[in-house]
Amino acid sequence: MTTEQAQRLMNTNFLGPVRVNRAVLPHMRRQRSRTLIHISSAAGRIVAPAMGFYCASKFALETLAESYSYELAAQGIESVIVEPGQYETPVFGNMVTAADETRTNTYGPVKEFPAKINAALSSTAGNAQEVADAVLRIIETPAGEKQLRDLVSPQSFGVDEINALTKRVQANMLEAFGLAADTRFLKGKAVGSGQTLS
Repeated sequence: MTTEQAQRLMNTNFLGPVRVNRAVLPHMRRQRSRTLIHISSAAGRIVAPAMGFYCASKFALETLAESYSYELAAQGIESVIVEPGQYETPVFGNMVTAADETRTNTYGPVKEFPAKINAALSSTAGNAQEVADAVLRIIETPAGEKQLRDLVSPQSFGVDEINALTKRVQANMLEAFGLAADTRFLKGKAVGSGQTLS
């Protein structure tokens, strides 16, 4: 992968959402309600060989979205993460392949990893309607009852276990720093606002 290819991936998968969030957050903060839904990936929680840059861009999005969930909760804004697995979409035909073929050819059998992973994922891909249904379910979930992460995948690959462990670790960390109460979404009321949320 070239630096330029890595930059394009980060622009799409990480900096794109950063720009959207910066545009909408002032309006959400004035309303003291709403939900940011970040479309990440199961690959934002696990690392697949030959997908390092893609995984890195989704890991970055996961980190930002989780940080938002703590920072915005007291203002009545929820930040949630949808983690799709492999689904029948054009993504399999749009996988970024390394532009520097001369260097790629020096990696021996490793250079075959992208094709093997692409074939394995596309052979087990599910119906993408499941992701749309999950987003709708999140939208319809009442304020204060949404989960931070929603794995939607034909296969878990252990992501559900990582999410459960991370939830416990993060709760312990917030408690240790004395931030547990300040980072919790209080259903029906934004902290210190005296305003009821809708």
